[in-house]
Amino acid sequence: MAGNGKTVVRTLEDLTLDSGYGGAADSVRSSSVSLCCSDTHQSIVHGGNGWHLTESMHSRQNSLETVNTVLAEDTDILECSGQCAKLPELEDVPWSLGEVEGALRKDEELMVGDPPPEVLARLSALISSALVRVAREAQRLSLRYAKCTKHEIQSAIKVVLSWTISVNCITAALSALSLYNMSTGDKFSRGKSARCGMVFSVGKFFRWMVDSRVALRIHEHAAIYLTACMESLFREVFSRVLRSALVERDNGVPKFTLESLEQAINNDSEIWGLLQPYQHLICGKNSSGKLRANQGLFV
Repeated sequence: MAGNGKTVVRTLEDLTLDSGYGGAADSVRSSSVSLCCSDTHQSIVHGGNGWHLTESMHSRQNSLETVNTVLAEDTDILECSGQCAKLPELEDVPWSLGEVEGALRKDEELMVGDPPPEVLARLSALISSALVRVAREAQRLSLRYAKCTKHEIQSAIKVVLSWTISVNCITAALSALSLYNMSTGDKFSRGKSARCGMVFSVGKFFRWMVDSRVALRIHEHAAIYLTACMESLFREVFSRVLRSALVERDNGVPKFTLESLEQAINNDSEIWGLLQPYQHLICGKNSSGKLRANQGLFV
């Protein structure tokens, strides 16, 4: 009995005193960044809070792991017939264009050229779709214990992103978390982003996860993982665009245009479906419906 009592006390400590947890229970503001795509989704109440669960949580068949990828030429047909559901559009993203430019300039190889603001804005809009995909999958994985930790974010990254990109993003997340854990001596003199060595704000991502109701409780390590993942994804996509033969160059300096950005993304099967606003599209095919060489669908 004594052992059981200690276990109960320890469990209560984990539930109430674990630092870094917050969530929808702590937020009194209505969320303007719902991860639901329509008002027809079922709403389940946890602890008196209206936590709206997306359709992917009610059915395993609707998970990103099992969703089917259709060809690009079928997209228009599905959209016209009302069968092609879109991802929710984000009104606010947890980063600014200045932070995007700063994150890209962290990599010396990406400092060639100066992308115009409209290119950065379009890149930001595209990657916001990837943010929604990762957040929705993390929301589904967090449902069982009503909390989101780094493990749920890491699993969501593996499910949503292709193998190559997910490895790079998880590596960046592990590096950021390691720097954060090693900087305990100056935790009062520097912010979380500086301690993690990142440009994107961990606080903005944490607040976005709370307002989006990813889980009832969100650990700070989950916010660090998601921040590092998105920052790494920006550099990954931009580096692929930079290496694309479709980008014109003047004396070795690339000329970035919206057309060259779109064409480079359309020809990359690992990122095209990921950045599209349709739920049924993931990685594995480019905009022409062609499979990646020597690789099947990542589903």
